[in-house]
Amino acid sequence: MSVSTQTSEIVQHDADTPPRPVRILPMGDSITEGWGTATWVGYRDDLFKQLHRLGHDIDFVGSRKDLVQPDGDPDHFGTSGIRIEAINAVVPQQLPPTEPDWVLLHIGTNNMYDPTSAAQAPAQLRELVDNILRVCPDTKILLAAIIPSKNALYQANIDAYNREVRAVAEERAGRVHFIDMAHVLQPADDLGDDVHPNLMGYGKMSAAWRDALHPLLPAPQGGPVLTDNPHFQTQFLVSGGNQFNQGSLPTYFPSWRNEGINAYGADLAGTGNGSNAVGMLKVAGSGGISTTVVTRPGARVRVTFRAKPNSLGAAYGCVGAAGRRFTAGIDGLPPVTVTVPDGGDWQTFHFDCVPTTNLSVLRFSLDGQDGCGPMITDVIAREASD
Repeated sequence: MSVSTQTSEIVQHDADTPPRPVRILPMGDSITEGWGTATWVGYRDDLFKQLHRLGHDIDFVGSRKDLVQPDGDPDHFGTSGIRIEAINAVVPQQLPPTEPDWVLLHIGTNNMYDPTSAAQAPAQLRELVDNILRVCPDTKILLAAIIPSKNALYQANIDAYNREVRAVAEERAGRVHFIDMAHVLQPADDLGDDVHPNLMGYGKMSAAWRDALHPLLPAPQGGPVLTDNPHFQTQFLVSGGNQFNQGSLPTYFPSWRNEGINAYGADLAGTGNGSNAVGMLKVAGSGGISTTVVTRPGARVRVTFRAKPNSLGAAYGCVGAAGRRFTAGIDGLPPVTVTVPDGGDWQTFHFDCVPTTNLSVLRFSLDGQDGCGPMITDVIAREASD
């Protein structure tokens, strides 16, 4: 099914089979959590964006959530002060529900502060790695030699430990890959204190993770991903499918602006990909969701998304065409009108457009309709690679 417009065509796919994002679990101590950065994102936010720019559709996972996340994906499992043995103790409970494809493991810094703990660390690391591989049999690990320290006593322990980190990876080649983070940072320039990176140091860590991951991930299925948060990752969604009016605070859906929406529980798309969904509700002065994407004038962009009719019912005005129709488009170009088929199932759509500016607003709107619009998820805008 397609509907022509002046600039593009909305296409409904016959089969709703969106690719599953690659699930990546950043795991470790305060260096993973992002200690020393204003929004506590450390290397993670920049890594997320860099992998998007390479064309990878990824989903950070983990039971911990950033409390302040300006954009990107708030999920991780970094815990300040944690040591190898403590993180190992919670692996059976924490990891299986997140179903990671990859674990980015940088752990051991807190074990380096006394000789006894440092001496025990290599054996504890081997136990931790084997535990991860056991409880998550489809998971691979990118295992990092830990970053250096300004403290000479700590550094002597770190040097001995990092030699064993490489050995742990080599002993488990195939499922465990080694990244030499020890030589990525220079203590005098890249640390904010004895052990934590400053902003420049975290930036170097992001680039190192990116360069190691890029050749290991599946080949991208298109050009750069332009939407920072395509799967509506957020720490504020309610559970159990309960309706909740999210208001206008931008932190509810990092990188998205809420112009009067309702949010619903996770996994509504039914694919196990961690997607959340947004149902648009027309209220006074509001009507949709929008995000800003970086574009190149004259370069074609393909926007792919999933939608289904809203299911709140007549009590919320979700009846008839108002519950099945909305517009989608890049500001500055005529929008396309989307009518979601009856039946209640998710459908995948896409449309192409050619932005005329460097920054473009991607918007989904009820376009003056009253009541509810369809539910939307998995909004991936890619710059065309051809």
